[in-house]
Formats: sequence, structure tokens, C-alpha cells
Amino acid sequence: MKKFITTEEIHHYAKVSKDNASIHIDQSAAHQAGFERPIVHGMYLMGLAQSLYLKTHPNQWIQQYEMRFQQSLLVDQEVDFHFEIQGNNVQIHLSTFNQKNIALGTFYVKEWNS
Repeated sequence: MKKFITTEEIHHYAKVSKDNASIHIDQSAAHQAGFERPIVHGMYLMGLAQSLYLKTHPNQWIQQYEMRFQQSLLVDQEVDFHFEIQGNNVQIHLSTFNQKNIALGTFYVKEWNS
């Protein structure tokens, strides 16, 4: 599942999360840190992964999750969320268009009845 992460989304997330670290919202701060442009918040990506997964699996509950970031994702870039179900575990793989690995993780899920 692909999602393009926009500057507007990151500015909105920074505002509601109160995570205004300049590396996420300021071009010059990102350059000083060695990035071409601002980077996406890791917690934003984790929350987005959960939302995207639950949208297609509405009868599941994520009990626990873990994610390990391997690289930063630049703002205004597309990320591919790949979910592989293995019993009660869901393996998550985030990558960019050129197959650059961003993060790997696991959701521990449980079915629930509404």
C-alpha cells in the first residue's frame, strides 16, 4: 500500500503532536543535519502503518507493536507499506520507490467481535 507523505501532513502532525523539532519542519535545519529536506516523524509513520492496516482488517486489535527504523524518510516522498500476516503477527516493511528500506516491524494482533 503506497502513501505519499506531504509537507502539509507533517506540519499538521507537528502541530497536534507538539513535536516541532526543526528537522521535521525546517529546510535549513534538515540541511544542517545532512538531509536534502525535512524528514518524517517516526511516530507519524508508526501511527499511519497502524491506521492503514486496521482499515483493511477492521476485526483485529493491535495489542502490541514494535518498529525499527533503518533510515529516515524525507518529506514529500512516497512510502510503500507492506504487511505480511503470519498467524497473530503481522510483519511490516516500509520502503521507498527505489526499494530503500525505511523500517521493519511487527504488529501483534488479536481478532475481536463487535
